[in-house]
Amino acid sequence: MTVAPAGGETCSADGLCLTLTVGRADPANPQACAAEGPLTVDVGDPVSWCYTLRNAGTRTLGFHNVTDSVHGAVLSQLARILAPGESYSHVRVERAGTATTGAVNARWTASETQSSYTTDDAIAFDYIDATDGDQLAMTGGFASARSTAVTLPFPIDFFGTVTDRLCVGHGGVIVVDTFVCAPPSTFGFPSFYVDKAIAPMWSSFDKDVGATYIKTLGEAGQRRTVIEWKDYALDFPEMPGFTFEVVFEEATGAIVFNYASTGSGDGAFGDAGEMAAVGLQSSASTGVVYSLFDPNLAPGDAVRFTPAPTQTWSVDASVAVDIGAARLMLPVPSLTANAGVGMTIQQPMVVVNTGNRALTWSAGEYPAAPLAALAPLKLAPRVAENASLTRAGRDPHPRVLRAAPRAAAPLGGWDVPAYGMQSVPGEGLNYVTLDLRNDAALQTIVPAIDQRGFAGITGGDFVGEDFTQQLMIDSDYDRLYRFDTLTGASTLVGWPTGNMTNGFEYWSGVTWDASTDTLYGVTSRYNAQRECFWTGLYTIDATTAAASYVGPIDTGADNCLIDIAVDGNGAMFGLDIKTDTLIAIDKATGKATTVGSLGVDANYLQSIKFDRSTGTLYWAGYAQGIGFVATIDPVTGQPTMVGPTPGNREMAAVAIAKAGGDCSQPLDTPWLTINTTGGTLEPGAPAGVYPLTFDASQLAAGEYRASICVFSNDPAYRAHPAIVPVSFTVHAPDAIFANGFEQAR
Repeated sequence: MTVAPAGGETCSADGLCLTLTVGRADPANPQACAAEGPLTVDVGDPVSWCYTLRNAGTRTLGFHNVTDSVHGAVLSQLARILAPGESYSHVRVERAGTATTGAVNARWTASETQSSYTTDDAIAFDYIDATDGDQLAMTGGFASARSTAVTLPFPIDFFGTVTDRLCVGHGGVIVVDTFVCAPPSTFGFPSFYVDKAIAPMWSSFDKDVGATYIKTLGEAGQRRTVIEWKDYALDFPEMPGFTFEVVFEEATGAIVFNYASTGSGDGAFGDAGEMAAVGLQSSASTGVVYSLFDPNLAPGDAVRFTPAPTQTWSVDASVAVDIGAARLMLPVPSLTANAGVGMTIQQPMVVVNTGNRALTWSAGEYPAAPLAALAPLKLAPRVAENASLTRAGRDPHPRVLRAAPRAAAPLGGWDVPAYGMQSVPGEGLNYVTLDLRNDAALQTIVPAIDQRGFAGITGGDFVGEDFTQQLMIDSDYDRLYRFDTLTGASTLVGWPTGNMTNGFEYWSGVTWDASTDTLYGVTSRYNAQRECFWTGLYTIDATTAAASYVGPIDTGADNCLIDIAVDGNGAMFGLDIKTDTLIAIDKATGKATTVGSLGVDANYLQSIKFDRSTGTLYWAGYAQGIGFVATIDPVTGQPTMVGPTPGNREMAAVAIAKAGGDCSQPLDTPWLTINTTGGTLEPGAPAGVYPLTFDASQLAAGEYRASICVFSNDPAYRAHPAIVPVSFTVHAPDAIFANGFEQAR
């Protein structure tokens, strides 16, 4: 039974109290609890969810789960001591992502201790051959230890976390309840590098030997799912002969390890699990360890881990929300018209609103805004100093270029909105958004982000036209992250690892190629004098972070690419701070040619990226103690000054938040007229039918093409318009009439 006193707090008879509130996020104080709902917002609006837990009972609570009907798991086995009378608030700031109307229900479940497992290695050996099941395609994760995501046919309760989501690794480990499927090698157990893990034989196996299978047996309620590692071999020391499996039991929740073979069997180094960690990990610091780098395993061994649950107490709360969205639907996704020479016809364009908010739309062919004439770039002459980038990556003696202050424009009115890392002397790296054409337009999203473990961020870009998340690469830890551009919250994608055939490599820059939907990255190598002299080109899977080596950037001389960029046609360019040049790169081979000199001694943090809406290449540079923004002519390499960076500071991982597109300008298509260029459709309104005029009066016979861009407030099209391809075929008059046959009749 629960009671709900005034103020929105709901308390259970056991003394657990939960308050759920939701409101619009406050950019000035993102971790503040929002006012109590109900809330009315649109999909894509920033909102703040606040879950306040109060222990009004007599027990000291140590572990906490929070779920709700919108997000699923909000907190999973949070380890936090909550003594009687104490409270804890968890704030989740996000863009409203799903249209929801009505009550959002939340549940807080707490316990004094964490649930665990009992271990029994005296059970009978009952090995299940899974090779007649499905072979798992190990394509994700590290090149040396591939992995794949698996969804179990039933959920498991793993140390109090209920999930059906697994990541199965070639290295003999399963990571539990993770969206990042890239288990690394282990150097200890529990492992610092993952949270929850199942380790039947976590070791370093030869990446080219063995196969992994999955099979489920039994009926619902009594199912068993088997994951088997078949005929594996250690890579060091080289040793074949490893076959083992994990069995998940639906009815009991037990996890069983079975070992068919555990190595050479001759007692040599590495045999019998001597190079493996075995057990269950509940967190990066806790777990049930069965064996750790000891030769304790033999063929025919079986170990059963049986859940030892702990008592839990729960309380429910709810809040009313109205999260809506306009939804643009174009039932006719492309238009094809036919007419004879000299004729004019009409065809309809149909616009439908399938959402629960008013749809505001406009249609047309929009040209890119013209850029103002810019002055040539002028900086101090080159000085005789080391022209290579040190791994420290920042100028230890920055100088300030004074600029006249200008008022910051609102974000929505910025000319070239961008996101990236700004180096602030004495503070570190800030994650910021800025206008590349107005140094006064700057907003800090996360200050001192390097103090949160992100000091090594060197490159970043947007994937596709989703400007809510920026991919960032970390050279210190070989990690690819996804940063929320509203809150700065980071999500680990995985660990891209370099080829390392030529020594240690460090990530420097990444870019998205819209023409092929490919993420590219570059690495750098340094000599004993910490001078950069070599660059490698990679493709990176934006979902798993798996890196594939293309080849060295070959200019015929030493080089050091700090960043790369790809234009709308797929042409790749790189900024070489070894030679201070712009280079053009064959992205299929890495072969490169020099485009032209930059004219300055570029050092420390740098970024280049294309504005996809205009095709302009921007450079956030740093030279002779001056931070600046310039455009670069991709034909000549000639830079043109735009202005200083905010505070003349260094910038890294800059990505431009502007979409490309194929919209034609009205003067380009005089044969096409959009008679109604915009309007509003309320929810449930009939479809809007709007005529288009196709005019062949001035056209010769042939086929003509264009694109109509439909802009709207549909969240799915906030960053870019919906594009309707248009084809107009103009036919010549019938030849028999053209020769006068009709008049002679």
